Amino acid sequence: MLPSGGKRAWLVITLLATLLFPAVGSTAGSNQELNEIEAKLDQVRNRIDEASSQARNTRATLRELDKQIKILTGMIYELDAKVEEVQAEAAAIQAKIDLLQAEIDGLKQIASKQAVRLYKAGSLETLDALLKSESLTELDDRIEMMGIAAQENTGALVRYGRLQVEIEAQHQALYDKKHELEGILADREKTLAALDQAHDKNAATLARLEAELGDLHRHEGSLESAANSIEAEILKKQTLASVAVLGKSDSGYIWPLNGAINSYYGPRWGRMHTGIDIDGTTGQPVVASKSGRVIMASSYSGYGNCVIIDHGGGVSTLYAHLSSFNVSSGQEISQGEIVGNVGCTGSCTGDHLHFEVRVNGSPVDPLDYLP
Repeated sequence: MLPSGGKRAWLVITLLATLLFPAVGSTAGSNQELNEIEAKLDQVRNRIDEASSQARNTRATLRELDKQIKILTGMIYELDAKVEEVQAEAAAIQAKIDLLQAEIDGLKQIASKQAVRLYKAGSLETLDALLKSESLTELDDRIEMMGIAAQENTGALVRYGRLQVEIEAQHQALYDKKHELEGILADREKTLAALDQAHDKNAATLARLEAELGDLHRHEGSLESAANSIEAEILKKQTLASVAVLGKSDSGYIWPLNGAINSYYGPRWGRMHTGIDIDGTTGQPVVASKSGRVIMASSYSGYGNCVIIDHGGGVSTLYAHLSSFNVSSGQEISQGEIVGNVGCTGSCTGDHLHFEVRVNGSPVDPLDYLP
């Protein structure tokens, strides 16, 4: 003949073996909604993967552009230095032109008089040689050939002719430098414009992708939240159904969890085991055995995460090793309401619920209170 505790254990095991869960229709709607949400979640995650890949490619392109920008920025610094160099050369040429022009202006009156005398003397060929030569070499050749240097009263005019040829050459050099400078500046602006355009385009693409990713992640979070809520609701219904079939005791208590008893109340390993250990898996909901007021919902020594409910009349129930809480201290709770989830916190060797009944603070056998 089985002892009292053995009979109860046998009865629980028998009931577990013959559980009549509610018809599929009671959770079918929730399951269908969950499947639809999970399908949408898969689509969103696929799109997130695609957008993430595009964003990675765009970032890689931007990195390459940044490298090019650094190289071209260095080139632009070189161009800027060249610009300054050419500008300095142009300024030096301009200064030389100003000096030549000042000397020309000083000789103009005397040279004009000498030119008039040559003209009156009929020496037009000499005037042409002095005033229409295109280079100093040509001028020197003409002077040597015509013996102008030996003629009297032509010194100022010869010098004037030399200065005119030289200043024309300097004007041409200045023009060339300005043209060179314009080309450098144009190349610089063109390079910068092309880089800015490419960078802006890729930056805009990246910004669009990141914005889309942000929206997708928010959508994903919303769907995950909905899926988690539905899963929790399904699990809650299944949990309530599973403990409901075990019935209610004459004293009004229900089982907090439908599972096999791994360890009973009484002496164990040389010390007193003050409750029963009900087998379960992490995350499985644990319900209040009876309505009452939560007087503890916190971590407590070897009990780990622990909830204690005061049911009045000096009777309280304790739920230990929880993975998480669903109630807080001071809260009024109804029978069957979820207090937390199975776990293995505190001094624990595997997932289970440690359940106690205490009268005026002292532990008693919970099986005397359970159906």
